[in-house]
Amino acid sequence: MDAIRKRARERGDRVVPGLDQPSLSKHESGDRRPSPYYQGLYCELYGATPVELGFRLALPGENGHPEDVNRREFLAGAAGFAATLALPAPTRLGTTDVARLRQSVVHLYKLDDLHGAGSVYSVTARTFRRLRSLVEYASYDQTTGRALRELTGLTAEHAGWLAFDGEQNDDARRWWLEAMHWARLADADSVSVVTMSSMAVLASDQHRPREVVDLATTAQSTAKRAPTPRLTSALLAREAVGHAGQGNARSAHASLRRARNQADQARHDDDPSWLDFYGPAIFASNETRVAQILGDTKAAESAARAALALNDPVAYSRNHALYLIRLAEVLVEQREIDDAVAVARQATVAAATVDSARINRAIRDTAQNLAPFKDDPGVGRFLEQARETIGA
Repeated sequence: MDAIRKRARERGDRVVPGLDQPSLSKHESGDRRPSPYYQGLYCELYGATPVELGFRLALPGENGHPEDVNRREFLAGAAGFAATLALPAPTRLGTTDVARLRQSVVHLYKLDDLHGAGSVYSVTARTFRRLRSLVEYASYDQTTGRALRELTGLTAEHAGWLAFDGEQNDDARRWWLEAMHWARLADADSVSVVTMSSMAVLASDQHRPREVVDLATTAQSTAKRAPTPRLTSALLAREAVGHAGQGNARSAHASLRRARNQADQARHDDDPSWLDFYGPAIFASNETRVAQILGDTKAAESAARAALALNDPVAYSRNHALYLIRLAEVLVEQREIDDAVAVARQATVAAATVDSARINRAIRDTAQNLAPFKDDPGVGRFLEQARETIGA
């Protein structure tokens, strides 16, 4: 800790970090990911690169093979889940059991962020069936039962999100209806809110902006019992995309302004666990979508570059690929073909490390938009790379 503070003073940082021993221990163990500020300090202190310390994926030509580490972590995690799911149901469940199950579900979110839906969907569906079986056949008190039903609903919602990421939209809607059923059984607003938030993303993807606004505003009304800053920001950002789709630039920008003020707030004790993904990078991604829909390509480019800069490409590998392809889309719209190809090639490399049909579809769409320029050598090479990597 003293070395970190000393390095900050030597750099002339305005604020010397107040790092305590518990936080340092969590950084060292991997239980908590350090912010970009601390990542920079650690790299300077140890004379190491972000790749060597595991803060981001290696780019082509760099040393280190974090993708192999990620794959081993995924396989180990999946094997652990398989063993857990095969265990017989305990005769009685208590608070400790629910906490353990909740951590397993949170780990599913992390695996999804790292590896994409295709790698995690089946084990998530199995986890849901396991939880549903526990609700039915285990014994527990009223408090534990409510928590167990809430967790079952959250798992159904996440299965829906994974189905959406895997381009199985009908399955996604069925899972989300299942999640809403469990939300009512558990009287759990948190499950209803995240389900409507996810449904809004699907509605936007399918060009139903009025439904996006309805879902986002209903989710905000539902969340009024626990409206934490980051939750409010996430739902307002979803709403802004819907307003943009309706051609209502004034309402879209108003929602973004309200969302921006709360996007970078620290995690609140009442924030639901599924909200851990949300922050300035996701907000900037929503800004990109709003600007794209409204035809403001300069603002879209600025927001897309901000999303890339603010995202953690190791912890959120899929988002890294998504933000790259979004930037490539904007550059194509601006007819900045050379830059678009360079970014699209990076996106194709990043997409190869995650299993996301949604991102592969976005790359295929970009390849199609670049096809008229195929006589350009750079475009031709990208189209060939996309065909070889994802069958574009």
